[in-house]
Amino acid sequence: MKNKAVFIDRDGVINKNLFDETAGIKSPSKPSEFVLLPGVAQAIKTLKKAGLKIVIVSNQPGVAFGYIKDSMLNEITKKMNSKIKVDAVYYCKHHPSYTGECECRKPKEGLLKKAAKELGIDISKSYAVGDNLIDIEAGKKCKKTFLVAFNFDTINQIKAKGVKADYYVHNLHEAAKIIEKLEVG
Repeated sequence: MKNKAVFIDRDGVINKNLFDETAGIKSPSKPSEFVLLPGVAQAIKTLKKAGLKIVIVSNQPGVAFGYIKDSMLNEITKKMNSKIKVDAVYYCKHHPSYTGECECRKPKEGLLKKAAKELGIDISKSYAVGDNLIDIEAGKKCKKTFLVAFNFDTINQIKAKGVKADYYVHNLHEAAKIIEKLEVG
């Protein structure tokens, strides 16, 4: 029997996004910038209790851009794992402008497929949670998708683009409660 999982985007779902005047929204580039969002630890516990594997799938183009070093990304991942216990972390460190096209960069399904193969996961019985349309597109073969959106304006803009999530939630904790009900009733 294959495992079920929750594929979770990192920045904006697990940790706070950063804002830079010139770059806009960006990922943490050092461990001190990584701040877990409220309710995340409890959400992970809820999902694990429901028997699901927790898999982080995240585009990290800052590596390609050169503002995040691999060593710092590893340190950030260690910090994340010291706060929440996930089963696996998969990063796409590419950006088409610098490294050309790849199969792992969301909205493509490469990260999910790699995790499924390596961890024995049935994608069709799993869930995807993210804060961006590309997360929902990457998770389109999952049982259900959850878009973390903070307000109705964001949700309406997303719906206008024609990509629809199964659920719109305010945070990972809210998604975990719904997934728990879907899994254990």
